[in-house]
Amino acid sequence: MMHNRSQNGIASVNFDALRYFVAVAESGSIREAAENLHIAQSALSRQIQNIEAEYSTQLFSRLPRGVALTDAGQVFLRRARDCLAAMTAARDDISALHGLDVGEVRIASIEPLAAEIIPDLISKFHRRHPGISFDVRIGNTRQVLELIRESIAEIGIVYNAPADPQLRILTSYEQPMVALVAPDHPLAHRTSLSVADIAPFDLAVAPARSPTRKRIDDAAQAEGIKLTIRVESDSVPLRLGIAQREPVVAILAAISAHRIADQGRLKAIPLDGTIFKTSQLQIISLDGKARSRAVVDFERDLYGAIRNLPKWP
Repeated sequence: MMHNRSQNGIASVNFDALRYFVAVAESGSIREAAENLHIAQSALSRQIQNIEAEYSTQLFSRLPRGVALTDAGQVFLRRARDCLAAMTAARDDISALHGLDVGEVRIASIEPLAAEIIPDLISKFHRRHPGISFDVRIGNTRQVLELIRESIAEIGIVYNAPADPQLRILTSYEQPMVALVAPDHPLAHRTSLSVADIAPFDLAVAPARSPTRKRIDDAAQAEGIKLTIRVESDSVPLRLGIAQREPVVAILAAISAHRIADQGRLKAIPLDGTIFKTSQLQIISLDGKARSRAVVDFERDLYGAIRNLPKWP
């Protein structure tokens, strides 16, 4: 059976299938890639199987924990990246020809900004430029970084992103980490807290592999203190909800604390230590990637909104 292949050597595989393949290749896990892409794991597995059937070859070796590229998979990965880069560049170039009359802005953001800031910015932008559409993905910092690397999103909003030569930090805004406790919690009267102060209590924190969790673990290790983790979750609302119901200490970025603290449902307390006070909210993009006029214009609005965030404390 003959296949209609392009000059890049890629068969008639659609754009999404290529994105999914690259995401699995880079994460080494179908489950993790599905989470990052916000699609069902079964749907992602079918896409990979379809590509393998198209080429009559195995692109991944299935391992006890995850997957690894075969030799054929390595070849396909190089060509898939080339195709994705060319297709994305073509779409962006065509949008640029139309200025702000037509086009799409693709955003990936951490959860705290999704509730109010981004919807407000999109609404205002749409009133000025009704022909521009938006694709907004919400996830944790690790997921947002992956969406930017794969060019699924053009603008990323992250917290404490690790250094990455693929990425360009467009701007940073200091957003310290704070502890949130119920009004009747034993620590609620405190004006600041050290790692030693929170050590006797159960914590609700980000997952172990997240950049923010690493800062918490590094601060505890530097003090020689062992912390007790009751709940770890990517979900900001879940951690806040647990802190309202249980005598736990939730540790989050200050941006996640303002509204619930103003409402009196939780008490937000600054954390002592440089590692907590110098945490950063960052706007990122893929390094070297040209951005359309619509993207640049929206970035400008985003900068202004972030600069106007409440200062802490």
